[in-house]
Amino acid sequence: VVEIQHWFDGLALHHRFEIFPGGERVSYRSHNGSDDLERQIAEAGRYPTLSFGQRRDPCQAIFRNFSSAFQAMRAMGVSSPSPSGINVSVTLTPDMPGLDAETLGLSTPSGARYIVAKSDANTLQIIDPETLEPLIATTYEQLDPRLDGPLSAAHSCTDQETGDFYNYSCKFGARWPTYKIFRIGGKDGKVDVLAEIKDAPPSYIHSFAMTKRFVVLCVWQAHMKRFGMSLLHYTNIAESIEQRWDPKLYTLFYVIDRKDGGLVAKYRTPPFFCFHIINAFDDPATDDIIIDMPVYKDNLVINLLYYDKLKNLNDENYMPMGSARRFRLPSPSLLTTRTATRDAIVEFTLAQSQIELPVVAPSVYSKPYRYVYGITRIHPDEHRTVTDGIIKLDMSSPSPWSTRKFWSKPNHTPSEPVFIPRPNGKDEDDGVLLSIVLDDQATRSSLVIIDAKEMKEVARAEMEIVFPIGFHGVWDGRKV
Repeated sequence: VVEIQHWFDGLALHHRFEIFPGGERVSYRSHNGSDDLERQIAEAGRYPTLSFGQRRDPCQAIFRNFSSAFQAMRAMGVSSPSPSGINVSVTLTPDMPGLDAETLGLSTPSGARYIVAKSDANTLQIIDPETLEPLIATTYEQLDPRLDGPLSAAHSCTDQETGDFYNYSCKFGARWPTYKIFRIGGKDGKVDVLAEIKDAPPSYIHSFAMTKRFVVLCVWQAHMKRFGMSLLHYTNIAESIEQRWDPKLYTLFYVIDRKDGGLVAKYRTPPFFCFHIINAFDDPATDDIIIDMPVYKDNLVINLLYYDKLKNLNDENYMPMGSARRFRLPSPSLLTTRTATRDAIVEFTLAQSQIELPVVAPSVYSKPYRYVYGITRIHPDEHRTVTDGIIKLDMSSPSPWSTRKFWSKPNHTPSEPVFIPRPNGKDEDDGVLLSIVLDDQATRSSLVIIDAKEMKEVARAEMEIVFPIGFHGVWDGRKV
């Protein structure tokens, strides 16, 4: 028996909800995404590929560890692996550009022709939008040979108007890695490498920021030991990350021009860790870049997501949650040289407002905005749960108390909220949130609909089963 050890390594189980016109009926289906990988694990008696946090067997010989790691890294780039022989279960992108849907036979009668599942590895799984069946396993490198390396961001950035898709790939080197920030054209599927960064440490970067003019790669302190070669030894990301926190080691912001490419500015700030970007935009008054994110004082949260820790939450062993922080990067156009590193400004931190899995209205993505929604812990001193509510923050004000609204219900555990705008709505928060909520006492889940303006529950569809708590979802507006 092989026990999955880290929450981020749970084998993929894709879900689909469809709300029919009138709201009288909600359908649900799910499909395993890693059946062949599960069989490989059972046959081998171990996790056979690179993982996020699956600890290696201490009884294995060192040679076997390195051999397995090289095989796992090669497996990321093979031409035709089994579609379900991989574990890709973090984010979903409908109709990601760069794939020839007709050639691949991915067209469907309505809605998304295909959905691409992504993770923090340079691995993609194409799934059927109706049945959720895995169809193809591929990589960014197979889309373009320049996009090599084992790591990428689970959270890509997509221009809401053009459909242009942005991400990075990271390849380790003898000393510093090479981060390649790239764009896939929304209309023509053309791949452009916008910049190569070769002076940043190898780091676990789950997401990055985008404004109307720039892409911003934030290299926070989740650095991998031995210039990334520790990944070969441990065969997982969590153990490869340096455990010693260095308070003198800056977090770096690399600003890349979205239109013409090239690194245009570099900034630094005292160290922090982060999973998710809330939003970013160009300040119309100053030309500065504004970036909001939930930050942590260190990266210990990664190790607290092991199941043995999550099963025993208490006052000594508990899950921290990020605090919303706003960074201001002074206007890149005022720089006299692109080689200078400037200081980023911490404009404010809402220290009393815990938030994770943040989401904003699609209409304000990469634009000036006010509201962000996410999971929270309503009672910060209650350490026996990961989350017990959904929070709404007004990021236009630095006040930590007067800008918050909550949705919560006793003994209920919500998942990431997904924002759906009201058709023809005028206000930014005119819409609803969807969240899959676990009733801890009834041991069953519900799809809960919450008014995004007032944070009041307006409807729910109850399930007869427990929905596994996961991370991220996506709303396909063409289906509603």
